[in-house]
Amino acid sequence: MKRIVVMLLTVAMLLTLATVGTSALSSDVDASTWQSIELKAIINQYGMDIMSDYNEDYWAYWWEDDVPETNNYCQAATVNMRGFCMSPDGRFAYLGTLNGGTGVRGMLVYDFTTGEITDLYYQYDGESGLPGSPYSWAKGIAADDRGYVYVGFAYSLNYNVVHLGIAKQLDDGTVEEQSYTPIYEFGNPGDQSGIHVGVNGVDVAKVGDRYYCYAMVNYDYDALYCYDVTDPENPILNTDFGTNGCIIFSEPGCPVFGDGFTLKEGQYMDVDDDGIIWLAANGNEGTDGIMRIAPDGSACAEVIALPGVYSVEHEGAYLLCGLKDGSAVVVLDDSSYKEIARIPLTDEYGDRVTRILVINDILFVCDAGNDNNGANAIHAAALTAEGQITLDAMIAGLTPDKGEDGEDTTTDDDGGDPADTKGEDTTAADTADDTKGEDATGAADDGTKPADGTTANPEPADDGCASSVIAGGALVMLIAAAVVLRRKD
Repeated sequence: MKRIVVMLLTVAMLLTLATVGTSALSSDVDASTWQSIELKAIINQYGMDIMSDYNEDYWAYWWEDDVPETNNYCQAATVNMRGFCMSPDGRFAYLGTLNGGTGVRGMLVYDFTTGEITDLYYQYDGESGLPGSPYSWAKGIAADDRGYVYVGFAYSLNYNVVHLGIAKQLDDGTVEEQSYTPIYEFGNPGDQSGIHVGVNGVDVAKVGDRYYCYAMVNYDYDALYCYDVTDPENPILNTDFGTNGCIIFSEPGCPVFGDGFTLKEGQYMDVDDDGIIWLAANGNEGTDGIMRIAPDGSACAEVIALPGVYSVEHEGAYLLCGLKDGSAVVVLDDSSYKEIARIPLTDEYGDRVTRILVINDILFVCDAGNDNNGANAIHAAALTAEGQITLDAMIAGLTPDKGEDGEDTTTDDDGGDPADTKGEDTTAADTADDTKGEDATGAADDGTKPADGTTANPEPADDGCASSVIAGGALVMLIAAAVVLRRKD
């Protein structure tokens, strides 16, 4: 019975998205809202284990499969979860995984309606890739309102090539690749006598009637590329952007620098609907800041200095800035750039904020771990009463169905535990990050995962009080969903 209730709540959550809206930020969100935010982890992970803080015993799903190219038992962990995004309707979360499990890296698809990992999108680099873990690094991830997901893939040996993978999100939770395009290519992939190159920030925006995907290539070569992805099967470099489709920050005399600020390394970004780019960047002058870049890539309008900034999201009248040490999200007014609030993150999870999103009046924050800290978390907090209704439904979907005897009744029909621990790491090639984030040093995970695989268990968020119109609409849709589901039984 509880399972049916959870299903109904989840269906109601998805149906109410049309009422609440998607990524647009409600006008009810003001400075006092940001100052009172308390983030809680709705997904947290140590090594292989995907759980929820709302129930420390819950194992949402244990994704396993045979990877054809290696015939190795594969467990897809999200150790070092740099890439993160969500579908604009809030149903799917996309979790980029580096250095995890048997070394298989890619983008995990997490379905909030089932609480399960439903697919893994990855690229296999073959014999020319990193020994033991020949899979590309999936870092920047973005999603558009048409159901397409954009993933920046760096070659397992970080030399000479990075790619843009575009996949279609299907309703069954799987994704289907549409195209795989080299963004930057020089010489043989993985040739360590070539250029050390990676990819961090990826974002997509609809500007007018066209869709554009932006990718920040970095390390020894720093450039921001812009692709027209209106046809996701045929991405085309937008030659009207920058110089023939890109801004090459590595070139002497690059015109896209701020006053007294030259880019050393670009990180994560956000692109507005008018094409304005907000890029978190480290400067050669020893400073960090957010570059505000013109839509055509011709100039940097200004640089907002912010020590330690690593990621940025422009929402409403605010800039939400994630810090590289994982300690906080800093909220700035987007006109004066004055600090409005500093939302803390606990140190029991990751150590860097790689992505911040606002969807349906819910703030989502990705707190990524690294090879010396196997914890990752997706934190969330409702910004409005309407957002609280949606968040409560998401949390309900993360709660296991308990029988009268208190045992979990959500296991498969064969009685197998979704968290069956049969598969330990089968390779010794879990690799550690270098100071730039993803170089292979051959070091293994240090085993910092708690012995019992559990975390603290904060109380669920308090119920919010929505307006009678929203609450009434949700109730009507909940009843309608119940009728539909009963007819299918």
